[in-house]
Amino acid sequence: MTSTSRGRLDPAALRFDPPSVPLDQISETLAEHWGLSGRLRPLDGERDQNTQVTTPDGRDFVLKIASPSEDPLTADFQCAALRHVAAADSSIGVPHVVPTADGHDIVSTSVDGSPAPTRLLTFVEGITFDDAGTLDLAALMEVGASQGRLARAFRGLEHPAAGNFMAWSLDAGMIHHDDLWDGLGEAGRAAAGPFRERVDAVATRIESADPALRRQVVHNDGHRGNLLRSDASSTEVTGVIDFGDIADTCVVADLAICVASFVDGHPDQADAAASIAAGYDRWMSLTDTEIEVLVDAVLQRIVLGLLLVEFQRRHAPEHRLGEIGDGLSEYRANMTAWAALDIGRTTDVIMRRIERDRADRGGAT
Repeated sequence: MTSTSRGRLDPAALRFDPPSVPLDQISETLAEHWGLSGRLRPLDGERDQNTQVTTPDGRDFVLKIASPSEDPLTADFQCAALRHVAAADSSIGVPHVVPTADGHDIVSTSVDGSPAPTRLLTFVEGITFDDAGTLDLAALMEVGASQGRLARAFRGLEHPAAGNFMAWSLDAGMIHHDDLWDGLGEAGRAAAGPFRERVDAVATRIESADPALRRQVVHNDGHRGNLLRSDASSTEVTGVIDFGDIADTCVVADLAICVASFVDGHPDQADAAASIAAGYDRWMSLTDTEIEVLVDAVLQRIVLGLLLVEFQRRHAPEHRLGEIGDGLSEYRANMTAWAALDIGRTTDVIMRRIERDRADRGGAT
């Protein structure tokens, strides 16, 4: 994609349009295909309508109904990814695909007369890190390690839908789009505008075919709301949820997403980022080039978040507006704090922390 994308951006292309299927229809789908019944609880979802199902005997599942606009292969890709991870490293707490009574992973639900891919997953117990506060450096290293371990488990996964457009991917070209920038409110323009050239440059580099910026399928969404811990007193990652953003993209983007979320509000963001990166490196040894671009890739992720959340608030279906909320001030604050860091010094802190951890492990990767 060129450094500037002009013209109007079609909201449908971003697929932020989960359906709103009535609960009685969901009950019928569960009974017909999985022989299940129980208490239903709607969950948030950017592209899928998600419903927690608690059966009378206490089992929990999540029914996911995709938008009819979604490529049907996307649901198959997500099912294949979950099975691949479970086979590669069974100790990682991820949802498991629940086949229908006749052995299918995916069925069709009618949404306003159009077919919508539907699948059932096991429910992963735990609470998110949203309210975990500022984590110490040891905990942040384990957060990074959990995402690096997951990335390693994804190795070797191939699928026809792995290269499908994903708006949140750092190599998808969205950061260049004039329509996203033009749609920012006054506060958003003031916060992000000074960094447009900088994020445009790192995005162009990430979009390049540089072999030192490795590509593979990754989780691509390791923020606080998608990593689980057992309870409010714990900082150990016990599970990972929301595989809706998985994509074949740059490995460093996967790490940058995690850093962008977990350094938010930390008193020493450089040390925090270094700990996350060192943990990730334990499972996915980073190249010098990946470390070099990480600081700017983190900024790109934060800016992209601001652009896409503002876009969703303007174009998302009415039934989603409440869950999108107004976290724009947090994006702006995080952006300002991260952008104020000296790039060279922060990169050096990250590199030295990784090298020290490698030495402590005897050079193991």
